Amino acid sequence: MRAAFIRRRWLLPALLLLALAVACGGSGTETPRSVYIALGDSLSEGVGASDPRATGFVALVHQSLGQAFELINLGHSGDTSQDLIEHGHLDDAISEIGERNLNDDPEDDVRLVTLEIGGNDLLRLYFSLVVTGICPDAETSLRKAECVEPLASVLTGFEPNLMTIVERLHAADPRLSIVLLTLYNPFSGLGGPGEIGELALEGAEDSPFPDGVNDLIRALASERQLILADVYPLFEGRAGELISGDSVHPNDQGYRLMADAVTEALGP
Repeated sequence: MRAAFIRRRWLLPALLLLALAVACGGSGTETPRSVYIALGDSLSEGVGASDPRATGFVALVHQSLGQAFELINLGHSGDTSQDLIEHGHLDDAISEIGERNLNDDPEDDVRLVTLEIGGNDLLRLYFSLVVTGICPDAETSLRKAECVEPLASVLTGFEPNLMTIVERLHAADPRLSIVLLTLYNPFSGLGGPGEIGELALEGAEDSPFPDGVNDLIRALASERQLILADVYPLFEGRAGELISGDSVHPNDQGYRLMADAVTEALGP
């Protein structure tokens, strides 16, 4: 009888602990439910950060959202705007949104997407035309067809690509919160390359490029009522301070500024 009493004495606390574990999702911490998807290139991967999983901008945004959010980072280094559409990363995001947002559980929905893309569209021109000395600065470049035509081609292709990405995300769920990031100039304040970066990103009046890539991004954000995180002004004249040793990607301080721009745009 005493042995049976001891078993019953331990059974009740064990059952209570089991019930508590089930109610808490099997642990003492809040179970991630809502989903944040990051789409983009090496910036979403966090290249240049001391620890991309902790100090990259996507990681920092995820931290700011709290433990109730799961992160799915679909950023892929080297992708252009066309690659994002064709390489399957956008398809993966659409699939996640479809599976989660259309099921019977509203608590596991994809609620936030950050989208940064276009840097590699321009960097290919930088390495082929600027580094080689064919287009050394903005003034020279605007006089040479071999500089003007490739940039015009990039801008012409980028706009419909960005539109396609946003339209497909909204088609998957029109309620989705999408944060669109402008691009920073990694050469800002560094002479000729910085001038060309400014021309490509911000355009110039009385030139073949009154609108740059960032103007296209801002216009689409306004047209489609997206959330805009305007990163460009934060890096102006600060390349030496905010860019990592590879001269292209942000360092930890630069990624912190990008993350702050996103969280500020999201609001409380």
